[in-house]
This record gives sequence, structure tokens and C-alpha cells, in this order.
Amino acid sequence: MARLPLLPLEEMPEKTRNMITGGKSKLKGLNINKMMAHAENSVRHFMRLGNSLLTQAKLDARLRELAILRIATLCRSRYEWYQHEILAREVGVPEEQIEAVKQGPDSPVFNDLERAVLRYTDEVTLNVKSSDEVFNELAKSLDNRELVELTLTIGFYNLVARFLENTEVEIENQ
Repeated sequence: MARLPLLPLEEMPEKTRNMITGGKSKLKGLNINKMMAHAENSVRHFMRLGNSLLTQAKLDARLRELAILRIATLCRSRYEWYQHEILAREVGVPEEQIEAVKQGPDSPVFNDLERAVLRYTDEVTLNVKSSDEVFNELAKSLDNRELVELTLTIGFYNLVARFLENTEVEIENQ
């Protein structure tokens, strides 16, 4: 059970309610957003940043989802894993890679770039700063924009995992 109640839609400012329930996204109406809505001055900015990372980034969506699933694994965030396992499948991450994310970057099911993304994700999540070796390996394959987007994605989804775990947001309809 969640540590705090989800904010009822009728108690939200209209702009927040419209953002949470509107649009064509499959992600509308998520419990994380209803929990985040308690922070009235931050929720819409949080959702905009998350949406931009999911829909407007140059970074390959499969690499993004591998990184997010790795964060969910490292942070033991069941909600984050649940939501992004669905998204990973939708963007074409194979089942064997989804499962292998739980073991780490050294699985033979990953190519060199995927391994580099997962190593970078591990180091940024666990150590805050990556080693020069891991960063430079990744920089051989990603341009500056993609490196920045990946780093923002890792930071954002670490925030998400910490928020989810500390408020104990429950998965929808379970």
C-alpha cells in the first residue's frame, strides 16, 4: 500500500488534471503522476521532462529502455520495471535482452554499444560519475546529443525510482 494517497483528480488544478488524463499516450493516468500531483508546482515540469526523454530524444529508444530497465533493477523499483518492460517490448527490445538486463552488461545477448550503455548506466547510478574508460567507450558510438540525452535519462529515471520506492506507488489495476 502506498505511503501517501494518490491525489484525487477532482482535487488537482485543472492544468494538472488535464495533463494527467489528456492526450493519446498510453501513459496517461498513471499512479506515479497522481502521486507526484501532490507537488503541484513541480508535477507538470516533471511530466514534460519525462515526455521529452521518451518522445523527442535522438537516443535510440531501445538503448533508452535498456538503461531504464537497468536502473529499475539496480534500484529494485518494481513499478518502474513494470512500466518500462512494456515500453521495451513496444520499441523492439528482445525478450532475452529484457531478462538479461537483470544480470548486467556482460551478457552475450548485448552488442558492444548496448554493453557500453549498460556499463555507463551502472556507473552513473551506483557511483554518480562514470569512469573515463566507460565514458570514452560510449563516446565512440554516441554523439554529444545522444550522450547528454542518455545521461539525462539515467538521472531522471533514478529520480523516478527513488520517488516510487519512497512513496510506494502501486502498479495500476493490481
